[in-house]
Amino acid sequence: MAIAITQLPILENLWLYSFDDGTYSHAFLIPFISMYLYWLLFKSGELVFNQSIQKITLFAAIITAYMLWVSINAQFPTGYRISFILFITAVTTVIFKPSIKLVFPALFLFFLVPIWGAATTILQSISTYAATYLMSISGIPIFVEGNTISIPSGIFEIAGGCSGLRYLIVSLAISSLFTFLNIRKYSHALTFLFVAVVGALITNWLRITALIMIGHFTEMQSDLMQDHNSFGWYIYMPFMIWLFYFGQRFVAPIGGEKLKPSATKVNISSTFTAMLLITLISAPLRNLFIAPAANHNDCNVILSTLPVPQLIAPATSCIVASNNETLLKVDYVYSGKNIDGSVDNYLNSFTPFGWKIDKAYSGNESNVLLISRNSQKFKVIYSFSSNGKMTNNLTTLKKSKLVNSLFGSNETRLIWQAIPL
Repeated sequence: MAIAITQLPILENLWLYSFDDGTYSHAFLIPFISMYLYWLLFKSGELVFNQSIQKITLFAAIITAYMLWVSINAQFPTGYRISFILFITAVTTVIFKPSIKLVFPALFLFFLVPIWGAATTILQSISTYAATYLMSISGIPIFVEGNTISIPSGIFEIAGGCSGLRYLIVSLAISSLFTFLNIRKYSHALTFLFVAVVGALITNWLRITALIMIGHFTEMQSDLMQDHNSFGWYIYMPFMIWLFYFGQRFVAPIGGEKLKPSATKVNISSTFTAMLLITLISAPLRNLFIAPAANHNDCNVILSTLPVPQLIAPATSCIVASNNETLLKVDYVYSGKNIDGSVDNYLNSFTPFGWKIDKAYSGNESNVLLISRNSQKFKVIYSFSSNGKMTNNLTTLKKSKLVNSLFGSNETRLIWQAIPL
């Protein structure tokens, strides 16, 4: 709880990109399940306080704290999301006696973190291959190009939502939870998890194949051709029922009573160390050392009539030429206080809205756009900067940000020049 309170910006990020995403609609349940698992450990006497600071767990906590600090400074969303969960896990092992059962509820939080999308592309390819094979058995003529399957009646695209990622995440979450609660042998646990994963993939392949066949036999007139999100769950649910039945053979008998952790004393030194680490990388303390970028509101009138990039809330600093107040240069500064505020934010667009790009090319450390709108023509020259290092490439900028973040530097800039022609 203390970690969550001190890292509110990360929680806001998870709320925005997990809880509002249909792929992670299960995210609301994950924190409550995690807390419930710790409650079960407490009741069974397996949540025991450390009686001394263990060097290995303290080292893990320091390393994950540094990873979190660096990834936040680098404004690297995947990095700080993963580091956040790992830091929670490591801090837990500093306070309580380490065990697999102790770290599982914390690691279970990974199911609410939006990192699983990285598997979408490969799952799309696998699903296309599997559906192609199943359709070859059906005898219906098909033509496959990329992730698109064509039949005489129409065309089906195996898009990201058809990759089976949702079924895979749900299967992993439910099967790992079932394993934690009921299975004790590693061989049994691995077998159960394997069946859950393979079953989720096969379910999706059958769903895709069934939709294609329905489209073929109904001449693409079935309502499922427009809305088939629920259709897959009707196939998936029988599999889950069977999976629980299958898992019963691995369920371990309940053991005897154990001492409750209330019989052990809280170790002040380990608890204080954990709280110190949490405080040192807290968002409020971090922001104390970041100077806000100066925002020159006098630029707004000038910028409203000139070609400018479409950016997410940066500060601006204008440099204006003396001749007729014509804008020559704008320095867009991201101070780094906002963990999502950086030049390379995926929502940023470096194409001026409403302007036509006549030509685009890259120079040594800058990009050049020749643009026009009605009778106006401009030459736009822009480049990116991290800690003074200029580049015309966002990938290079990200690498530079990561290196600079190791030493606490997190400011990024977009240098934008609009020259009238």
